[in-house]
Amino acid sequence: MKLKQVTRISLFSAMIAVSVYLIPPIAVPVLNVSFTLQTLFIILIGFILAPLEAFLSVFIYVLIGAFGFPVFSGYRGGLSVLFGPTGGFIMMFPIVSLLISVFKSKKRLHMYNLMIGFIFGVVVLYLIANLWLSYSLSINYFASLSGLLIFIPFDIVKLLLAYFIYLRIPKEIYT
Repeated sequence: MKLKQVTRISLFSAMIAVSVYLIPPIAVPVLNVSFTLQTLFIILIGFILAPLEAFLSVFIYVLIGAFGFPVFSGYRGGLSVLFGPTGGFIMMFPIVSLLISVFKSKKRLHMYNLMIGFIFGVVVLYLIANLWLSYSLSINYFASLSGLLIFIPFDIVKLLLAYFIYLRIPKEIYT
């Protein structure tokens, strides 16, 4: 792996960690899930980086949090967060970035890329992460999923913002 790749991976890991501090988490009381900017950076990383770089940068972020550094929502860290209600989302983040990176259009087909971002960054993330959320809270899968619906408009805005940022970054920076 080249120094440029290692630098990109490290930089984007740090960006996700810092994103938690940009706005305070806004909690939804029943589900114990907060609104954060993490998803924006997870999607952005998928658009910008190559598949392996995208996966590694987000995986390193998850690993840093697992070791106890306060990089997760609510300025928390440790394995207790990964095994808590939001752990399914956090564990899915590297996979989501990887899938967006693998399936994005190299020709920047805007509608296609936005659909890829929505399918993996919202639909797949919610459907799979909700398995852990509903299990950890001991509530019905569909009840917890319906509680997450409030986040979808915000995640669509984050997707659009991530894609806009991706389009504004010169290709030379990440190629």
